[in-house]
Amino acid sequence: MNKFFNPDPLEFEKLEKERVINELEKAIQKAEIEGRIEEVGKLKKELKDLTHESFWEKFIKGSIMY
Repeated sequence: MNKFFNPDPLEFEKLEKERVINELEKAIQKAEIEGRIEEVGKLKKELKDLTHESFWEKFIKGSIMY
């Protein structure tokens, strides 16, 4: 029997974001161990940008709730 799988784009986006965050965390740990301070800073900034919601995203989500 052939079944078609239609993935939810939002779920896929969430999973992809989690994968990238995990890879960044591993890269940060490796750079810290190797003493590459400049690279650690860049990676941490990239991770922060990925993990923090923008003001507008929070505002829109808050508006939808009411």
